[in-house]
Amino acid sequence: MMSWQGMAKTSVMMLGLLSSANILADSEPETLPADQGDAPVWWHSTHEVASQKVGTWSKSLDMFFSGQRHDNINDSFVSMRFGSIIEEQDGVSGFFNLDARIDLPSTEDRLDLIIESDADELTQDNRVTENDTGQNILQSAQDTRFATMLRYVADELDADIDLGVLVRMPLDPFVRMRLKQAWQTGDWYWQQQEAAFVYYSLGNGARYNIETTRELGERFAVGAEFGVTYLELESDTYWREDVYLTQRLSDKSSLRYQVSYLQAGSVPSADSFLYFAEYQRVLHKNWLIGEIKPQMTYEDDNDFEGEFSVSLSLEVLFGPNFL
Repeated sequence: MMSWQGMAKTSVMMLGLLSSANILADSEPETLPADQGDAPVWWHSTHEVASQKVGTWSKSLDMFFSGQRHDNINDSFVSMRFGSIIEEQDGVSGFFNLDARIDLPSTEDRLDLIIESDADELTQDNRVTENDTGQNILQSAQDTRFATMLRYVADELDADIDLGVLVRMPLDPFVRMRLKQAWQTGDWYWQQQEAAFVYYSLGNGARYNIETTRELGERFAVGAEFGVTYLELESDTYWREDVYLTQRLSDKSSLRYQVSYLQAGSVPSADSFLYFAEYQRVLHKNWLIGEIKPQMTYEDDNDFEGEFSVSLSLEVLFGPNFL
């Protein structure tokens, strides 16, 4: 088993390679080689067709709900994110996420059509990795459960209300309401959110979280977040505290350093502790994003023995704004 010193050296080496790759990539030209001419690469044309489809669906649905037709470019998008996790004990596993928001501007910006993956995961406050171990990307995609919902946005209350269905058999309808507040105190920006949800089969629950951030010059920002979720069906409460530092390396790349402490129970008791460095870079235009995240995790189920992992992922964004 790899010692913690070896894991630390591995993490430092990876981050060094990432920084070097970032410097080299920023010096590379954005244009294609001249011998390729103007012929589009197949994945360029595929992305263009898919983005046009998202715009067409958005206009059709907007006309259906409002009875009006418009030709303005809206903010509809589809996000497809997939990748692998390399873990010290469990080997390699994969994950897949698909999320979408179809903007309906003719409804006076009150309605959006939302699609979320892993919608049966009622809280993020107890999650330490992207997925369950033992799956590859294809299996993760097949097991992904989607929720389709209409979101009503109440700007005067800084709230949104989701009415939707978790797509599985049998269908699981749900209602979710979220309230948001934000304010500034000196150099610190604060925001908090209260949420309550009711699922037909998964039960009821509520969540509260508060986050504060502060800019440290042009390239750095520091922040902290606290979240707590209560799930009635499990009769349990999950607590999470995150402290992080973000660093903007360039217009295309950034680093995030984070430490997280997870607890469970009506009286909080230690469940997990983790820390990671997350490197993110825009690889092509504004719609292809790569990410590498080396992480150390200490879980109660594993007697708090440290486990090293590396997450590798790509995110592809489709929509009119990404053409």
